[in-house]
Amino acid sequence: MIVPHSRLTIDQDDIKAVADVLASGMIAQGVKVKEFEDALAGYVGVKYGVAVYSGTAALHLALLGLGVGPGDEVVIPSYVCSSLYFAVRQAGAVPKIADISLQDLNICAEEVGKLITPKTRAVVVPHMFGTPAELEELLELGVPIIEDCAQALGAEYKGRKVGSFGEMSVFSFYATKVMTTGEGGMILTNKEDLYLKVKDLREYDKKPLSPVKYNYKMTDFQAAMGLSQLGKLESFIKRRRQIASGYSRFFSRLRVKSLEGLAHRSSIFYRYIIMVDALEKIQTCLKEAGVVCERPVAKPLHHDLVDFRCPNSDEAYGRALSVPLYPSLSDAEISYVLETFDNVVA
Repeated sequence: MIVPHSRLTIDQDDIKAVADVLASGMIAQGVKVKEFEDALAGYVGVKYGVAVYSGTAALHLALLGLGVGPGDEVVIPSYVCSSLYFAVRQAGAVPKIADISLQDLNICAEEVGKLITPKTRAVVVPHMFGTPAELEELLELGVPIIEDCAQALGAEYKGRKVGSFGEMSVFSFYATKVMTTGEGGMILTNKEDLYLKVKDLREYDKKPLSPVKYNYKMTDFQAAMGLSQLGKLESFIKRRRQIASGYSRFFSRLRVKSLEGLAHRSSIFYRYIIMVDALEKIQTCLKEAGVVCERPVAKPLHHDLVDFRCPNSDEAYGRALSVPLYPSLSDAEISYVLETFDNVVA
């Protein structure tokens, strides 16, 4: 048996939703995009949504919406996808790299505080692997926050959906994200001025040449798939949590450390992370047996930069391993994953 690290969760309803839009002949940005924007905003509990073609495009526009530009500084974590770094650079700003907390592998508020200067215009806060960051402590720093919910759609902090705390929040609907439109992203906000600015920047047709605008639109057939997936999101999350609960019982028996949950932070388990020694050896043995586990972050950002030290990110890179977990994972595959770990780690 081969158990991949990630797998799409798509059914006939999703296919039909896309096919219906394709058959209509109206496939570019239109009514379905607006319907998807309103539906996702309503789900998260905010007023406005702007759909775009990727999560990176969403973050780029969110930064511009806050007025971030050349000479400004934006704080981001080291232990994260490189798209955050590129979005900040694309806005013309300087990325300042913060370390993480080993408790949840999220950006550390104390470390962020050390990096704030008069030039700091924003802090990007990813909720890594489906677990909300410590939002209260980060908000107390007094710097505008952009929540990166690419891995955490549906997660809650103190009973409220992530994506509803910051000045803006961004989402990704890449193929193997919490829900998918193939490629795609969205910006959410409660502030009308930010909404109108970001919406204006998203497209350029029939508009003045200044300021610079972009072609970041989503298509109606992507939005139709998004609406179909959103209707099943709660069932996706329920299955993720069910699998994670079984994993937690198993790994506690093996005395393998997994990320601990907190009562006020409700994870959706986009990834199930364990901390192991001899990571590469374990990963290789698992793969040879057919269970594909991955480092959840390809490489900390500070490894390619000279001005930042992030020891917790280094430790996470050396020890964190992501175990297959997605809604379409079958019970038989779960049993095989656990059996394989029993043979490799015990």
